[in-house]
Amino acid sequence: MFYRLAKVALGIAAVTVLPVGTWAQNNPAPQAAAQQESPYKDQGEYDLATSIGKETDPQKKLDKLKEWEQKYPESKLKAQRTLFKAQALLAIAMSAYGKTDPAVMDAGQKAAQQIVDNMDNFFAPSVKPAQATDQQWADIRHTFELQSHSVLGWVAYAKRNDPEAEAEFKKILALDPNAAQVSYWLGSAIIRQKNIARYSEALYDIARAVSVTGPEALAGPAKAQAEDFLKKAYVGYHGDDKGLDQLKAQVASAALPPADFHIKSVDEVQKEQYANEEEFKKAHPDVGLWREIRAALTAADGDAYFEKVKGSQIPPAEIGTFKAKVVTVEEKDLIVNVDNATGDATLKFDKAINQKVINVGDSLEFKGVVESFTKQPYMLVLTIDDPKE
Repeated sequence: MFYRLAKVALGIAAVTVLPVGTWAQNNPAPQAAAQQESPYKDQGEYDLATSIGKETDPQKKLDKLKEWEQKYPESKLKAQRTLFKAQALLAIAMSAYGKTDPAVMDAGQKAAQQIVDNMDNFFAPSVKPAQATDQQWADIRHTFELQSHSVLGWVAYAKRNDPEAEAEFKKILALDPNAAQVSYWLGSAIIRQKNIARYSEALYDIARAVSVTGPEALAGPAKAQAEDFLKKAYVGYHGDDKGLDQLKAQVASAALPPADFHIKSVDEVQKEQYANEEEFKKAHPDVGLWREIRAALTAADGDAYFEKVKGSQIPPAEIGTFKAKVVTVEEKDLIVNVDNATGDATLKFDKAINQKVINVGDSLEFKGVVESFTKQPYMLVLTIDDPKE
């Protein structure tokens, strides 16, 4: 999406704005014939404008534009210069997309933010080229705005600054509701924040990503992978795939979920099935024990309780095993969901895990030795001999 829109943005601007090199050709230098009025104050301004038109490096072009602003702040070509500066900033910003070099990403982020912060100045009525219609001018602004937020969102997402990425992705979807890839990234950014209360919102976004049709739809392997992830994530959170088809139909109406949107978690579904906690524990003794351990470890005296259970094997024989779903597969670790869709247990193995056998979303049963824990976000780490699928 980003590369395609970059070409659109620069293409529209190329149609409606005369490049600086063309200005120099169409506008005579100061020493030209008197009947041809030059827009340049002197030969120095002419030479500087001409060099900018020939410059292909966007950062060097931007540096020369700044020099032009400093030396000739009241230039007759001030309006054209302003838009040319926006173009140079956009080129710098777009160079950051898909890159991992921190310096390139930082430069792109800075340039994109400059465009966003100065949008009204760059696209003021006084800057609009005479040959551009009002609609063309509005379209150019829209594209620059969309591209700038796209870069800001991508860089934040790549840096795993998920709250910032989320905010930018929502701005993009307000400008372009059919950006399927952005909807997918938005859902992923919310999931990575590990706030189970917002999982419904994330599932909506990912369902939206796979449901969009048209030129911005996901296609081929990307769509197949997104479909697969959506089903596994939905089942892991809700307990089964009931309601998934209805969700896919619902997301067609809007790029973002309504404020009161909610999908019931497996816990909520089960609590509705059982009148009280005691009935639940009888039906699911492994989850009941898991909750008791979690409550004890996250209490004020949790560290003292941990010293009592550290090194012990859980669950006891009368319960047998804990049932879980795989959330993340690492080299020798599995992060699994016993009672939290984002993962609440890390299973550590001595040998590397065969990732062709164990996949995200798989069900398994385990028992293990308590090794360590964290309170926030809650995670219990156990050493494991062998998972039973």
